[in-house]
Amino acid sequence: MSKLTSFRSRLPGLALVALLTAAAYLLSMLPGLRVLGALGLALLLGLAVRGLFRLPPSVQPGAGYAARTLLRLGVVLLGVRLNFVLFAQAGVRVLLLDLAVIATGLLSMTWLARRLGLPRGLGLAVAVGSSICGASAIAAAAPVVQADEDEVSVAVAVCSLLGTVGVVGYSLLALPLGLSAQRYGLMTGSSLHEIAQVLAAGAAQGSHALDFAMLTKLTRVALLAPVLLLLGGLLARKQAVNAGTQAARPPLLPPFLVGFLLVGVVSSTGLLPRPLTGAMQTASLLLTAASMAGIGLGVDFAVLRRLGGPALVVGSLGFGLLVLVAFLGTR
Repeated sequence: MSKLTSFRSRLPGLALVALLTAAAYLLSMLPGLRVLGALGLALLLGLAVRGLFRLPPSVQPGAGYAARTLLRLGVVLLGVRLNFVLFAQAGVRVLLLDLAVIATGLLSMTWLARRLGLPRGLGLAVAVGSSICGASAIAAAAPVVQADEDEVSVAVAVCSLLGTVGVVGYSLLALPLGLSAQRYGLMTGSSLHEIAQVLAAGAAQGSHALDFAMLTKLTRVALLAPVLLLLGGLLARKQAVNAGTQAARPPLLPPFLVGFLLVGVVSSTGLLPRPLTGAMQTASLLLTAASMAGIGLGVDFAVLRRLGGPALVVGSLGFGLLVLVAFLGTR
């Protein structure tokens, strides 16, 4: 098949993906839907179209291209959100709190997922998304942990749902628990899934709480890079051992994830003009949202029904544990 023929075969699916992405982006600006984020909404719209309409086979090539290739391009540009300088600015307390939350989330949720018989890729996707930055972290981690498209859709749905519940819960419990603005900000920033959720919850208790919440959350986002390096190394080593000593050792990280780290390093230097970083962030958001729409259009509902319940149990118990760690860590 020539490149031109291949491109034409993808057009119907890419057109539908573009429509769903634009709708998700616009809906994410509405106050009631902002906490779900464009990525979560794009996935939900893709799932809705897949479930409500009989899609022609011509849609799948473009949807699959969005789910895989556009995802990788979006992850490379996602690196512009990393800011390694925050490690110095955040201070020891914030950094240690975030490290404790991430370590607890990764270890507890992967253990729970294994006990419930979930696939390794799904367990790791839920753990990374819950522990760091929701759908964006899942998108970046999926190729590293070898989570397939159905598993990614389940993980994103679980994190979006629990994060939204978390925003409401934090807003209602802040006064009864007598949380100060600083402690409230540290707790929301260290335990909620998405940046949009942290913004919504932090703003509910004033600008002082919001400042602490965003500093803590953005430090967690920056920790995505070393976490992926660690996971990539551990899984590559395990894969090499399982394949035998004669097998070629797989690369530590796929090329697009190397690009993600390089963009993060350059962005952290402050050399990129602000308009360029803003454009890269928007492009990353749209590309990863398009990939979520593509994943939703291709999801197998039988897999969603089979894995959704256990994944929600893992995510809920893990999120409760993260909130407990955040509560104790800010005393």
